[in-house]
Parts: sequence; C-alpha cells; structure tokens
Amino acid sequence: MEKTVLNERHRALGAKMVEFSGWEMPLSYERGILAEHREVRERAGIFDLSHMGKIDITGPAAEKFLDYLSTNRILRKPDNSATYTVWMHEVGGSVDDLIIYRHDAEHFFVIVNAANRQKDLDHLQRQALNWDVKILPRFAEEGILAIQGPQTTAVVSSLFPQAQFLKSMHFQQVTFENISAILAATGYTGAGGVELIVPLGHLPALWDYFVVQQKVMPVGLGARDTLRLEMGYALYGHELSDTISPSESVSAWTIKMTKEDFLGKTALQQLEQSGRKRFAYGIQLLSPGIAREGCPVFYQDQPIGTVTSGTFSPSLNCGIALLLVNQPLQEGEQVFVTVRNQMLPAHIVKLPFINSCSIKNLSKAFKERS
Repeated sequence: MEKTVLNERHRALGAKMVEFSGWEMPLSYERGILAEHREVRERAGIFDLSHMGKIDITGPAAEKFLDYLSTNRILRKPDNSATYTVWMHEVGGSVDDLIIYRHDAEHFFVIVNAANRQKDLDHLQRQALNWDVKILPRFAEEGILAIQGPQTTAVVSSLFPQAQFLKSMHFQQVTFENISAILAATGYTGAGGVELIVPLGHLPALWDYFVVQQKVMPVGLGARDTLRLEMGYALYGHELSDTISPSESVSAWTIKMTKEDFLGKTALQQLEQSGRKRFAYGIQLLSPGIAREGCPVFYQDQPIGTVTSGTFSPSLNCGIALLLVNQPLQEGEQVFVTVRNQMLPAHIVKLPFINSCSIKNLSKAFKERS
C-alpha cells in the first residue's frame, strides 16, 4: 500500500487510516466526520490529495488533442482556466472524470483520480500516437493540498495574497519557499476554496503552515465524500465507470454534442437512440436511514435501478443518495429504497442537494459573463 509524504503527520493527528485505491489515507481525525464536514461548510478545512495524479500535456496540438478527448469544450478557453470534463471510451462508458488546467494553447495539465492514474496515463499515451503532443506524468514529483470552505481566502491569502483575486475555476503560478507552485480555485466540496500543487518535498512545510500556524482543521476522506454527495458530484466507480456513460450520470451537463467531434460522441448518439439509456437522479429520504451503494430502488412497486452513492447529510439532517435507474422520473416523485430489508420512502430532488458554488453553476456563470 502506498503512502503520501504526509502519512506520519496524519497518524500524529490521530487519523483513522484506511485503504483507498491502493493508498493508505485518513478517513477521519479525532473529532470525526461530522465535525470535519461542518468545519468545511462553516469555516475551512485542509485535505491531503497527494494520492491523485498530475499529468502534463504539451505540444502544438495539445489544445485540439484534449478537446477531442473531452466531452466538454476545451478549445479557446482562457489561459489559466480550469475545465471539468469526462473522458470516454470510443465504444461508450467513461474512462475518468477530471479537471483540465490550461497554461496556454500548447501547455495543459490534468489532475486524475487516484484509482485511475495509470489507466488515464495509458489512455493519453495510446490516443496521443497520432497527435503532435508530449505526455509527462508527474506522479512522483508533485503533491496536492486542498483548502476548502468560506474562510479559505482569508486563510490562504496570509501566505499567497493572490488568493484574494483568483476567480473560480482559474489558477495561477505562485512562489513557496523559493519554488514555483500552482494555486487553483478548484475543489470537490461546493464550499469554495483552493487546491495547491507543489513539489512533494515542500508539501510537509505547506501542511504545517496551515495546520499548525493557521489552525486549519484536517479533513479526511469520510467528510470529503459527504461534502461531494451534498453537491451531487460524481465519484468514479460509482456514478461513472467503464460501463456508465457520462450521459447516464450527474456529469451529463459536461457533454457538448454541438462539438464537431470528440471521442465517444458516436457511442453517445447510439445510446440515445437505443432506448437503453439510464438516468441519474438525487433522492432525499423521508424516513430515518441511509441508502448505500447497491440498494435496490422501486417505483410504483417495480424495480427500476440502484443507489450509486448514499450518505447521511449533516447539512440537511437526513439521508441522501444518487441513483441510476432505467426510466425517467420527475422532481417530487416518490420512490422506495430497500435498506436493511425495509422499504424506505424518498422523493426525487433537484441537484445539488444544497445551494453552493457548484462546478456546474460556476461554469454556467462564467459562460454568461464571457
């Protein structure tokens, strides 16, 4: 099992360590998941994301290459901007969901999910054979910290004043300990915040500055999951997978079918015409209980699909879940979920479950301003 450079610091803080995608990572710290969740929603928390992977893509064809690989538009985006997208297999299904960061038209980097680091690298290298691009993995060289929550700007600007002026879904180069780092206004919580990408050797000092000096609460994978679920964000392997296409997921909004072409576009058109397309929804449980992945979902006494992710929402004080079902449903309609041999009622709700600065809304707002 791999360990991040902050492993001993997590242990010293009383973290409960678990295996995640081949890595030993903190699930939670001494105060627990609920306290960590609330800290991010109300103030600010810090996450170790060094299990995720950074890959550089450079060359004259970099922009067109990444646009071809992506469901979302990558062409002609502003320099120093970030775009959430999904990569597809040619025959359908999702390779991964990720954020693409643009330095300029010939220099990009991506941050990929920990479970898919090698898979995504292989996908890039295989697709790049006929393009004038270079693919450079930076897995062993750079690490990532996320600081998320409404007080992030105040906390981070004490070290990086640029944070005060950084627009959402944008990034810029900063300096830390005389080395170049990246400060990005991106995240996975819907609470606002930044992600910092620095050489691995400097990551412990950055962590210590925020945790020891600024008293920012460390947050583990448990709260990271409840935070993303409240936003209705996809987790690869649950809402997206090799067998779940983006059009069947909560990430369907990234698909731009008006693009001239992208890898998987034909497969999406065929899925739409086949009558086999599934549908993703969010539900709020109407009685106590937590619907977990795999729980069967019923509508009018008929099985229609399963839960892909579910949790207790600290913000709403009830159970919430994401579904994958075989028929369209309307907001407000009632379904039932089997939880521990009980049929629990729930209703279809509009995503996100709570109001916030979601990636989707930020992307829409930026488009309206442009």
